[in-house]
Amino acid sequence: MALRLVRSDDGQDNHGPGDAEAYPFGETPLVVTFAARDEMGELGPDQRLHLAATPEISQDDAYLVMPHRAREHLVTAFARGESGRIAQWFSEAWVVRADVDGGRSPRLWIGAAWRASSRLTARGGRVVSMGGLGDPMRVINRLPFIESLARGGLLDARGAEAILSRATYVGVSRIGMPELGLGADTVEPTFVWTERDGAATRVRVAIAADEDDAPVALLAPLTLVA
Repeated sequence: MALRLVRSDDGQDNHGPGDAEAYPFGETPLVVTFAARDEMGELGPDQRLHLAATPEISQDDAYLVMPHRAREHLVTAFARGESGRIAQWFSEAWVVRADVDGGRSPRLWIGAAWRASSRLTARGGRVVSMGGLGDPMRVINRLPFIESLARGGLLDARGAEAILSRATYVGVSRIGMPELGLGADTVEPTFVWTERDGAATRVRVAIAADEDDAPVALLAPLTLVA
């Protein structure tokens, strides 16, 4: 199997109905954080969103806010392939451009907000051909936004095979080295949610989960085509 980059967009999305401004985070890893409760309602500029805990600071002010009930289970659900839970949580999630107000009652001061589900529908991400020459893991793992998500890249051979052999896949895309017991300087595992549409397989969500840090996610970063 070989993959080849054949087209890319500029990482920007045109805004759709209800979006306050053009979406700026097409290829930006989002710091995952969790709301203080499950019901987040409609989010918009100048709102304050209460959080379950103070998130890690994003250098791009880019956060993926998940419902509270996903807080203890997000990475586990990816690892176990619980596609129904993943789909439900992302239907409720928001991407926000926001400033963090920490303290006893941490909040996000929202500058703009977008439904995560609309981003997953609107974007195909970078398009990669399976018919090209070269090492598929090198092509994808060396993309700058993939390297920003996870130092070791997104795919290993086992993960690529799993993604491309199933109509829908939620699970490990690269096992990472901590599971092999090689110490703290090794790289974190990565997980994906993918769906096949005809000859194309869309990576809807890619997530990296370091044991000591908050999860980081990319929405719709890649489409793999024949």
